[in-house]
Amino acid sequence: MKGKLHSSHFSVSVGKAVATITFAVHSALSSAAITIEQAQLMAVSNDSGIAQFQDKSKAASYEAVAMGQLPDPILIVGAQNIPTDTFQFDQEPMSQIKVGIKQMFPQGDTLSLRENKLNTQASSLEDKAQARYLTISRQVRNIWLEIFYWEQASQILNQDQALFQQLLEVTRSLYSVGNVKQQDVLRAELELSRLHERVIKANRRSETQRALLSRWVGGVAIDEPWSQSLPILRTPKLDSVNILDFAKAKREGGKFSPQQAQQEIAKFLQTHPTLIDLEKQVNVADHEIRISEQRYKPTWGVELNYGYRDGENNDGSDRSDFVSAMVNVSLPLFANTRQDKSVQSAVHRKEAQKNIHQDMLRKMVGEVQTILRRLQQTEEQLALFDEEILTKASLHAEASLNAYQADAADFSEVMRAFISEQGDRLDYARLQTTRLQLISALRFYFPTSLADLSQLHHSDSYLIQSNLMSSQGESR
Repeated sequence: MKGKLHSSHFSVSVGKAVATITFAVHSALSSAAITIEQAQLMAVSNDSGIAQFQDKSKAASYEAVAMGQLPDPILIVGAQNIPTDTFQFDQEPMSQIKVGIKQMFPQGDTLSLRENKLNTQASSLEDKAQARYLTISRQVRNIWLEIFYWEQASQILNQDQALFQQLLEVTRSLYSVGNVKQQDVLRAELELSRLHERVIKANRRSETQRALLSRWVGGVAIDEPWSQSLPILRTPKLDSVNILDFAKAKREGGKFSPQQAQQEIAKFLQTHPTLIDLEKQVNVADHEIRISEQRYKPTWGVELNYGYRDGENNDGSDRSDFVSAMVNVSLPLFANTRQDKSVQSAVHRKEAQKNIHQDMLRKMVGEVQTILRRLQQTEEQLALFDEEILTKASLHAEASLNAYQADAADFSEVMRAFISEQGDRLDYARLQTTRLQLISALRFYFPTSLADLSQLHHSDSYLIQSNLMSSQGESR
């Protein structure tokens, strides 16, 4: 009879125990760990791109006010009809000092249309800022979750190192008394070395993802310990519709046919900042058409002049001053070569923007459907792991070990069972992470509410960082 290997790794409810171990809350680390919400807030608070769009929006708003005003009047001051032989102002009756003012009026409704166009552009830039906020939030959540997975993977592998080391010691002991072959010892040593190598890989992947996150949140992504508790991300609510129903066709017992699901998804996506921005770009192009159409109308100008004269008439009376009023009107005579082409160009730009909007809508609908199908499949896989795979894999590993100790199985079978059970736990951790990343993607496409970007301050992230560092110091 071979020696007995005692390990708390296997228990009656080992499947549930594995899940508990994998995602246990370590209070000593959690007190200083950066949460997924904190990482998101720090990233959007530090992002200069959001501030850039906001500044551009304000600039467009101010420019809209300026573009809606009439051009400045022109002051005219000059001397007119001065004789060149004597340069005497009172010699000739037509000599005068002229003072006037001229005001131009743009074509048709050009001023109001330009103002509306710029206001629409300003609003569009706000939507771009919102879209960037959602994009950054999604990226940071995904990176945070990747770090979370590799930290969990490293923890799983480190836990197994103690078990594999114990297995190696028992195998060596059995070999010393001639109960097992040297091949078993070598296999145990090899698998322990491979496990060390997998730990190194997991740590390297974690460090790589931490470096990516540091681009958004700074050094806390590298220096601080990571949260060991699984974050809670809920699927977005769409009125009374369960978003997962869109992943089920009617033939599968779902509420919607594939066509109906596409239409419903497209309807809910209409409020996404990216599509609102593109829709406003269509409105901007429409304003450009209307501005081009104003070029068929004339430009008007009004001029009022006062001419002062000195000297006397032939009868000895004072010369009268002159007052003149004029109206200037442009003549748009070359409509075929200028105005017509300008309007046609603006029309094609609008059609291009409409096509961009429709293309983006179709793309987003397709992406959402893909995410929903993956989420549904991931949920089914997780249920299978919870209900069967984890427990059975652990029991199989334990049974293989017992059979080996009873000389009913060889060592290779034991190692295969152990490694397979370890892979199942890693797969389970990956599925939990993938599920949250898919929900994170849905939160990007269907935000429950838009952020008040005016409340974002760069100091917020530094306050969070200082609090984290302070908590870390206390825990130490």
